[in-house]
Amino acid sequence: MDVMYNWGLDIIITIQAIRSDALDKIFLAITSLGNDIFYMLLLPLFYWCVEKHQSLRLFYLFMFSTWLNATSKDLLNQPRPYVFNESVKIGTTGGPGIPSGHAQGSLVFWGYLAMWVQKRWFTIFCITVILLIGFSRLYLGVHFPTDLIGGWLLGILILFPGNSLCQKIEQRISSLSLAVLLLMGTIIPIVLSCILPTKYSVSPMGITAGLTLAIILERKYINFEMPSGFKESAIRYCLGIIGLFAIYLGLKRMIPKETWIYLPLVFCQYYLMGLWVGFAAPWIFKKINVATKRK
Repeated sequence: MDVMYNWGLDIIITIQAIRSDALDKIFLAITSLGNDIFYMLLLPLFYWCVEKHQSLRLFYLFMFSTWLNATSKDLLNQPRPYVFNESVKIGTTGGPGIPSGHAQGSLVFWGYLAMWVQKRWFTIFCITVILLIGFSRLYLGVHFPTDLIGGWLLGILILFPGNSLCQKIEQRISSLSLAVLLLMGTIIPIVLSCILPTKYSVSPMGITAGLTLAIILERKYINFEMPSGFKESAIRYCLGIIGLFAIYLGLKRMIPKETWIYLPLVFCQYYLMGLWVGFAAPWIFKKINVATKRK
């Protein structure tokens, strides 16, 4: 194990030989493309403004990937490079190292988009982003190369079988009643949340449960359509994202940390975020669209 850590540190130190203030800023910006906030900004955009079905599939795959990454980190509990050499650390991060959440999340997210769009130039762009995010983690000294490999492997295992599996699951659940779907969509995330519960494993399951209820309600009562142009998309997205971050930031300040109810409240916080994305925001979009057409 020490050999692996020393090898990884040697690679990081070699990369950081090119370090400068400008490169620090560049790679901190690149690594932000793998942060939670980035995905919070972008995932709803596809559902609200691009295409519902593919977006929901991406949502579920990404949330499962996030949960699996968090539980895998806790199970393996491997140190980060700066534990052995504090001088390599640039920026802030914490928790166990392998598998890299940035590597795994970016592969699932950008890999899915590449399969969705199916354009050569866009696929090259997505691969470039995945590699740059991975390289930024080495440059910043927050992951060993093996952490990246572990994250990419898990991402591949989720993305390719998961995309095909989603089709089979969708065919089977189409015959189930709404009550059964709601029950499954609530119990399964709660059970998964109880396996090595942390903020990072509970939060994606909270969104998953809330989104499942939201989809059921949206299909029954709203069935909103995609916007007709850029202006409508921009208005819709701005309203939706403001509401999403109002819930996220507002409840984040209210939740007491270091108490036994912290994780259940985090689950509820993200549950409400899933409800907002899947149902409340589309309801507002449809009301505004109806009011606009009447004028």
